[in-house]
Amino acid sequence: MGRAWIKVERSMNIKYRQLQAFVLAARLGSFAKAAAELHITQSSFSVLIRQLEEDVGIALFERTTRSCRLTSPGQVFYRDITPILKDLKEAYGRISDVGSGVAGQLQLSALPSLAFGLLTEVLASFRARYPGMRVFMREELNVAVIDAVKRGEVELGIGSELNGDPELEFKPLFRDHLVVVAPIGHEILAEPLTWKRLESYPLIMLAHGSADRALRLNRAELVPTIEVAYMGTAVSMVRSGLGLTIIPSSGLKGVNMSDLRSVALPGRACRRTIGVLHRKRATLSPMALAFMELLSQAAPLDRGIRRLAA
Repeated sequence: MGRAWIKVERSMNIKYRQLQAFVLAARLGSFAKAAAELHITQSSFSVLIRQLEEDVGIALFERTTRSCRLTSPGQVFYRDITPILKDLKEAYGRISDVGSGVAGQLQLSALPSLAFGLLTEVLASFRARYPGMRVFMREELNVAVIDAVKRGEVELGIGSELNGDPELEFKPLFRDHLVVVAPIGHEILAEPLTWKRLESYPLIMLAHGSADRALRLNRAELVPTIEVAYMGTAVSMVRSGLGLTIIPSSGLKGVNMSDLRSVALPGRACRRTIGVLHRKRATLSPMALAFMELLSQAAPLDRGIRRLAA
């Protein structure tokens, strides 16, 4: 009859401090010197080694009154554990750097009107304070911003107010509204602005822009003369005399408004609340919290953007 082999599983309870003590003793060949390196008494150091040997179930050192030497199993363990301990120390250092802002990354999703205006200023302050951080920012329409946050693809979203989504938290920052951009002295500016009056002028509109919903709700019969993808392009065309454009006031900070003027549009869906989105159950990183604080401080008070009352 063959011999039955039974494998006994040991519960591993090894601590980093024990491994650190083991490697130091093996390297220095002395418990006394290793204890001094760790700034502990020799008796406390001996306890660490004894606990480690009890956990692995084998003697790791041959001890004399003045020195110590690795046993054969101790030599094997030393070869195996030294690179692991080095990797562990480096991993601990990296995660500590992330927590302190020395290193790490922050992933954001934001409306285009905010990405090239307000957020550019905030990111400059953020990078100056945390130069080791990498920032990944996606520019998307509001629906995509919300989806990216809900799916956990980004930590923070900067977009417009939610309609009671139970999965997300929304922190309001300021109010944004649609404005018409026209050359200074243009006749559209001579009288109070209405959607009806805009029908008489060529319009440069953003494809899938912020004005779409307002156009529907205000029943404006506006047919764009030119459609473009970027606000900067639309504003540049206004300066060249190709027509007027409608953009969100939050985008004014990122475009060249020399020789131009903006006027707020009246009517439904012309105002929106801009804020920061994040998942309700998510624990925000220190860097996300720091970015939110900078964003709340930088929300501008000029050019049609009004900070919400606290």
